[in-house]
Amino acid sequence: MSTNLILLILMIIADLVLFIEVLYFIFRRNISNKLIQAAFEGNTEKYDKLSHSLFGKLLSTYDLKLIQYNVADIRKDYPKKEALIKDFEKMSLSKRQMKQIYPRIFYHYIDRGRKDDARLWYNKLSAFNVFSNKKDVDMTYDAYVAGGHKYLEELERSLPKTNKQELPAKERLLAKMYENKGINAEAKKYNRLAERHEDELKRRK
Repeated sequence: MSTNLILLILMIIADLVLFIEVLYFIFRRNISNKLIQAAFEGNTEKYDKLSHSLFGKLLSTYDLKLIQYNVADIRKDYPKKEALIKDFEKMSLSKRQMKQIYPRIFYHYIDRGRKDDARLWYNKLSAFNVFSNKKDVDMTYDAYVAGGHKYLEELERSLPKTNKQELPAKERLLAKMYENKGINAEAKKYNRLAERHEDELKRRK
C-alpha cells in the first residue's frame, strides 16, 4: 500500500471522527434543551420518556441531575435543590464536574444563610481545589461565614471595572462587609445601589 493511500485513509478517518464528534455534540445539546423544557414545564412523563430514549442515553446521570438542578434553581425550589445536592454527594464526580457544581452548592447555602453547610462546602472546594473563581468564593466566605471584611478595600476598588450583570451581587457583598465592620451607613448605601442595579437589569429583560 502506497504512502499516499495510507495518508488519504488516515485523513478520511480523521474527518469521520470529527464528524461523529460534531453530531454527538448536536444531539446532546438538542436532548438537553428538550429535557430542560420538560422539567421546567413539570411534565414528568415527557422528561422520563426523553431521559430513557436512545438520545437520552447520551447524557450521564450527572448531566440529568444537573439539568434538574438548573430548573430547581430557576424555580427557587430549595427542597428539590437540596435533594439533588445529596445525589451529587453520592456520585463519583470528575474534577471538571466538581468545578461545575461544588461552587454552586456553596453559594446555595450562602443564599440560605446556612453557615455550617457553606463552611463544609468551602472546605470541599479547598480540599479538591475546584474553585471556579477562588477570589470571589474567598471574599464571600470571609463576609458571610467568617463575618469578616478583610477584602473590603480590594472589592470596592474593583467595582468600576465590574460588568453590569455582576455589579448587584458585588454591591451586596460589599454591603455585608461594611455591616461586619460596623459602618451601617455604607452598608445601606451599597444595598440601595444593588437594588437599583437589580431593577435596571430586570427592565432590560
